[in-house]
Formats: sequence, C-alpha cells, structure tokens
Amino acid sequence: MSQSDSRSGSRSTTSAGSDSPVGTRQGGTDDPPGGESRGRVTLTVQDQVATISLDRPAQRNRLSRAMLDQLIGICDSVAENEAVRAVIVRGEGSDFSTGVDLADPELTEIARQPIGKRRRSLRFGPDSVDAIRSLPQPTIAAMQGYCLGGGGCLALACDLRIAAADLRFGMPEVQRGMNMSWRTVHLMVAHWGPARTKELLITGRELKMDDAVAWGLANRTSAAGADAVHRAAAEWAGEIAQTTPPIAAAMVKETVDAIADAHAAAVHMDTDQFILSQMTDDFREAVLSFMEKRPPTYRGR
Repeated sequence: MSQSDSRSGSRSTTSAGSDSPVGTRQGGTDDPPGGESRGRVTLTVQDQVATISLDRPAQRNRLSRAMLDQLIGICDSVAENEAVRAVIVRGEGSDFSTGVDLADPELTEIARQPIGKRRRSLRFGPDSVDAIRSLPQPTIAAMQGYCLGGGGCLALACDLRIAAADLRFGMPEVQRGMNMSWRTVHLMVAHWGPARTKELLITGRELKMDDAVAWGLANRTSAAGADAVHRAAAEWAGEIAQTTPPIAAAMVKETVDAIADAHAAAVHMDTDQFILSQMTDDFREAVLSFMEKRPPTYRGR
C-alpha cells in the first residue's frame, strides 16, 4: 500500500498495493489476460480532497474481494495523510455499486470453508465499513444509479451523502434469503428508525432520490448521473476542506458516532446469522430462482 504525498494544490492518483510515483495511475488486481477484471479502487488527492473511486463500471461496480481489500488499504493511507481535509467515496459509471459480486472466485471459495474459518474470512465486509467510518476526515458518498447491498453499506459508512436524481438505494439481502450483515443495521436504525429499517430490509424496497431525502439518508441532491453527483460532491468536499477546522471536525465525528453506535453491540452476531441463513432451503431457492429469472417460492425451511 502506498501513501499519497499530497499537499494543497497537488494531485496524485494511486491504488492500494502500488508504490507508484506521484502523478501516475495504477489499477487494482486483474485476472490474467482474457479473464474478467476483478476491478480496482483508485485514490486521487487534489486540493486537500481525497477521492476514493470504485472503478469497475462495466460490472456496475460489483464488489470483488480484491476491491474491498484495496479499499481498506487506501482508507488506512488516507487516515494518516494530514494534508487531506475531506474524502469523497464514489462509483465510476452509471451506478455507485450494485453490491458484492457473488461470482467472485475468492468469495465463492469462502462459502466452502469450515465454519470457523468462514467466520474469520467474512470479516472483509465489516472491515470495509469500519475502514471508511474510522477515517478522521469528513466523508461524502456520491450516490448515483443503483446503490445496493454492500454498496449501500459503504455509502452508509460515510458521514454525508448526496443523492442523484436517478438513485435507487436498497438492501435486497432478505429478499434473496439472507440476513443483513456487514454490521450496518444499527446505522440504518440511527438514520431513520426501527420501523423504516424493517420496511427497507424485509420488503426490499428501493429508495429513490426524494425518499432518500425524506428518510434522512441523503443530505443533498443533484441532477441524474455520475458527472452531476461527482461535481456536487467535489464542490461540497472542497468547501469543507477550505473552511472546516480538521481537528474539531474529527472530534465531532467521534462524538456523534459514539452516540449513534449506542446499539452497535446488537449486530455482533450478524456474520453468524449470515452463515446460518446460507444453510437454508430458502437461500438455495433464492439463488436458483435468481439464476433462472423466475419468482422464488419460499417454504420457510
């Protein structure tokens, strides 16, 4: 992992795992030639603003294990960079992220591991959320298009959010026979309360831009599309970087998060619940019906 050597007015772009010089751009981890890319996460620092980009637009920024490992490394780097005063988390292309790539070979391998090892391997989800939440700088999620599942968890991990006019935010896990994991349920409860959290998770409802504002998910809005929401995020982050004292901002973040996390201990078992839900007939039916493009028939087994 490399750390950006950035100062006000300078620009550098890198990705986790590279030691590239300032000014170069490196990708993430790709499969061998001819294989489908596993995607990458990139970091750009300019004018005291760090931009972390999910860069797998052809696959609608589906999250591979490699991408999440890169994200964690980049967040570690940004956290130590005192020249960075604000952080943007965004997705390239038409969507913020459609969630975890269930076809990623590293993730399918986890499903075959013994339960003890699987519990440890599945830390990549909560660790990705924690990496963003642990950043001392104010963070802004720029959400356009679909922002689903694991992608929605990354957006929830940010301090502030901007919703584009084409936003579709949702958590489809329960509708696919799984519980809600990545230790983010308490964040939803803190944002919009128990009843709306149950509605979102149980029914699989997708929030549009106006819903996101009404529920308290989005602080601001923009026109549709990546370009518009990315510009809005850059303007807001630039304003924060230029006008907000960084130490005071970090202290406020810690205080607010400590209050919001009052019920965080309640989600300590969500990884075990995720493993258990994958052992049910309903989960297998969810996967099979999805692949066969038909409505599922759940039997409560």
